[in-house]
Amino acid sequence: MAQGTFKVNFDGSLLILHPDDVPGTALHSDARRLNGCCGLAGQDGPNLVCSGCGLEVATKESDCWTDNLVALAAPAVREDSQPK
Repeated sequence: MAQGTFKVNFDGSLLILHPDDVPGTALHSDARRLNGCCGLAGQDGPNLVCSGCGLEVATKESDCWTDNLVALAAPAVREDSQPK
């Protein structure tokens, strides 16, 4: 994904973004979710959590054989209209 852009998957359950466009997330504490050879494969369940509350919110793919993207779980996303 190009930075600053997003797409919605075919059934509306995922919002696909560039990895640099998801501030407020952190890597999952379960190391089994962080597999990959030179990045995150994204094949073992959500691997990003909300850095504030710890809720699983997304799966990041950044391995050499995957696309470079973050798939946010749409139900875990809310619009924040307050500028930071």
